[in-house]
Amino acid sequence: MRFKVTLLLPVALLAWGVMPACSGDDDDKPDSGSQDGGSTPTDSGTDAGGDPSDGGTGTATCPSGALICETFENGSSGWDVAHTHSTIEADGTKPHTGTRSLHVVTEDGIDEKQGEGEAIARWMRTIPAFETQLFVRAHVFMKSFPGDQGQMGTYFVLFSDRDSDFGGIELQVIRDTGFALDDWSARAGQGWNRQGPPVTLGMAAGRWVCLEWEVRRPTASSTHGNARVYVDGSLAHDFTDIGMRSFNNFFVGYGFVHPQGPSASETWIDNLVVSRTQRVGCE
Repeated sequence: MRFKVTLLLPVALLAWGVMPACSGDDDDKPDSGSQDGGSTPTDSGTDAGGDPSDGGTGTATCPSGALICETFENGSSGWDVAHTHSTIEADGTKPHTGTRSLHVVTEDGIDEKQGEGEAIARWMRTIPAFETQLFVRAHVFMKSFPGDQGQMGTYFVLFSDRDSDFGGIELQVIRDTGFALDDWSARAGQGWNRQGPPVTLGMAAGRWVCLEWEVRRPTASSTHGNARVYVDGSLAHDFTDIGMRSFNNFFVGYGFVHPQGPSASETWIDNLVVSRTQRVGCE
């Protein structure tokens, strides 16, 4: 049964409010379709531009048995949608493949310190409870990075809403192009983790990036595991000692749980896959 956004979202926001993100200082081989090589990050916090008419000629496969295989051609069917100080829509402004992608725009000037709340949008769906491994792949085009180093942009969230197993983790990007992982699983050692500094391989803006998120734990009852992030098929960072729950909800979108004022952004996401079997690869 899919949770209604009116029930699920307040719980998720409560979790973010109780456990806020705070700034601080034997790998599987990809499928034959994945790419090697990394990206060259643009300057942090700057608008990298890009022609909105680009795209639409990329390729991407949907592996057999995937939990989610979303090309955004059919709108929000099957998803719950939520947005605050933002818009989110499957439209044709910049598809990577096909005719549509998920298009997220967040408002500028939203500052949580002024009590203005979040500037974030997401599509949400229930998934079978997380056991030992989960693999996410999406193509992501960002016009710019977060405008403040203390303002983290969230792409993906895994979340358990059960009273007896409550908590979540989320993959983020920060101004210096590095990735961050907010761990509000309420496990021992939970908190905010960041890549670097220095950032040797981070996110890129102004072009399509193949972004993969791999979440693992040794057994289905393990309380901790790790979460890896890949850029264009290359490992960017491995977040270790991450709190794990039987996550049963997945969110995709972009924006800021803790906006600091320079909160404008425009992001496109396409070819989303969530799988329990293996890394999806980039094509």
